Amino acid sequence: MANDELLIKDEVWLRITQLEYKMKNGMSKEEFEKEVRRIYIEEMGEELPADMKVYSSNESNRVKSEYDGTAVYFENEEIGISQLYVVSQGSNDSGDWLYNAIGLFQGKDASQAMDVEIFLKEAKEKLNLVDEDVAIIGLGHSLANNNNLTSQVLNNHFNTVYGVNGAQINVYQLYTADTDFRQKVNQNFNLPRTDKNAIYTLPPHELEQFAVEYIEEKIDTSSIHQLRSSNDPLYALMENTRGFVTVPEEAKEGIVTNKNYTGLSPLFANLPDKEIAKWQAIFMPAADAYVDNGVDGALGVLEEMTGLKRTVFDDFNELQADFQQLMESETIDLSEYPAFMRGEMARSHALGQVGAKIPQAFDLLSKALTEFDHIKQFQRNVGPIIETVQGLNDSAEEVFGYLVEAGYIDEASKDIIVKELNGLTESLQALHDYKHLEDVYKEYPYLMQDGGSGLLGSDVAFLLLLIEHGEKLYGHWQALEKELQEVMSEIGHSHSIHELLNALNEENGVSYYNNQMIVSTQHGGEEIRVNLSATVEAYYNGLSIVEQQQEKVQAFVRLYEHEVVEDVENRKKALVHAFNEMESNPKAYQHLLNKSHAPAGSRIERIVVHDQIGGITLPEGPVWEAALVEQLEKQRTFLEKMREGIEDIFDEEHNVAAIFTLSG
Repeated sequence: MANDELLIKDEVWLRITQLEYKMKNGMSKEEFEKEVRRIYIEEMGEELPADMKVYSSNESNRVKSEYDGTAVYFENEEIGISQLYVVSQGSNDSGDWLYNAIGLFQGKDASQAMDVEIFLKEAKEKLNLVDEDVAIIGLGHSLANNNNLTSQVLNNHFNTVYGVNGAQINVYQLYTADTDFRQKVNQNFNLPRTDKNAIYTLPPHELEQFAVEYIEEKIDTSSIHQLRSSNDPLYALMENTRGFVTVPEEAKEGIVTNKNYTGLSPLFANLPDKEIAKWQAIFMPAADAYVDNGVDGALGVLEEMTGLKRTVFDDFNELQADFQQLMESETIDLSEYPAFMRGEMARSHALGQVGAKIPQAFDLLSKALTEFDHIKQFQRNVGPIIETVQGLNDSAEEVFGYLVEAGYIDEASKDIIVKELNGLTESLQALHDYKHLEDVYKEYPYLMQDGGSGLLGSDVAFLLLLIEHGEKLYGHWQALEKELQEVMSEIGHSHSIHELLNALNEENGVSYYNNQMIVSTQHGGEEIRVNLSATVEAYYNGLSIVEQQQEKVQAFVRLYEHEVVEDVENRKKALVHAFNEMESNPKAYQHLLNKSHAPAGSRIERIVVHDQIGGITLPEGPVWEAALVEQLEKQRTFLEKMREGIEDIFDEEHNVAAIFTLSG
């Protein structure tokens, strides 16, 4: 056990990798540990043989990028377990997606990969492992796999790296982050050191082969274990897009996780490299600006490229609200005026309101014209978007025809998609082709014989065109979204850990939902499926409730004995004591006789009390207790029979008895 990785079983590390996503959403370290132990019992049939310590990047003050992850330390000195797992988290918010675009695909940023090392060092400090001999293992899904693998090439700190449906190493990103690799690329391909973008002009295949050889020299790639779904769209992208390399070689093999579809690899294999290179070049300035000045820098460059302000939609909504407020009139109270004056006063107040709003109206008109200029500028620079949509439109029959062949959509849906793409392209092209008169005048100033009076007409014509095709664009987009929503969801699901887990266990009668284990078997000719995780939890929660109720029953019986039974007895004793007092000292009660109708001079000589005290017959505490306990025992018996029934059906195949026993 000392030399074995605790989480080496695929189902264990896959489920814990999935679980880690909840840490970003507020799961406590105590709950995380509880869930890890539950998963281990379910998959291994035994308790986790180690103590656990957890450190989250949520606690870090050194990680500056959008990197997220959790360090989990397992220790058992008696059997020699000392293992630190770094579970890096995949894309989970907008910051990660921007990093995917700029860092992962453009290769211009490796800050998350670099922060893996920073987080690892910090975790070792916080967990008091700096001087310890610790096995370090990396786990990651999606973007996190790229972070872990790139960090491994840079620092070689992991003993083993496990990845699921992961992004692969990007050679352009490695060139950005690894000084040694950059120098060797420059020397081997004779690139100028001053041109950081010259690498993008190299033949991708030659560069990728050079990178693989470099990586294999730096790290032991046999310590990298990847599980990848061939249905995963990221798999298709990684294996068919310039700049990405997969190590080790056997990691190129994918697992079929959805037998209804063939995946997108055949489609992506036909994607021309020149198109990828073109878009890399288009967005290179934005990527460089992102590296220098972060998100604001990238957005600033995109604003310059397109002419569209990043705040245009917020500004437009604000402008629309201001215009609506401008058109609203205040209610005029005319009740204080005589009837014959009310018409005149209404007109007077209305004119006053209009006059007061004239300055605001001019201000809003000025803002509207400014926003209109921004839209015009965007229209002038929309060429690359037109090219992309036109390119997709030109290949629509081929692309969506493949989706028909692969079973993702039917022929009717394909026809609708192609039709809407055609409409989308036509509307975009109509807007793009519009020639503003002011642009004509700038190019041919001698044509401005009307002194520029035609500019207003030109803008009005464009505005009408914008309104017409804006509505058409929205309609085409809505139709496309409707047709593609289901298929995109189906394709995207193959990127999940969940689908791959189920594929691995398809023949074992085990599946997973929301990180819970579901077992199934054939019984009496029918399939029986049970959510084992939820059932075990319900069993122990039920037992806990029964025990709590039993304690409450005992407390109730004690309270009943004290407050009712004992109180009645005490009151009886008090009465008997009073009777005895009267019999032993009758003269003390002479005053009572004097107040009665007895003859004058009568004396009490003796008092005799017939002390037969009646009253209600109270049930004894044990009777109450027995009745309540009987009901609770029926509940306990029901829970035990449920457990026994599940064990009888599933134990031989799934070791359910051990899972029940160890989970308590």
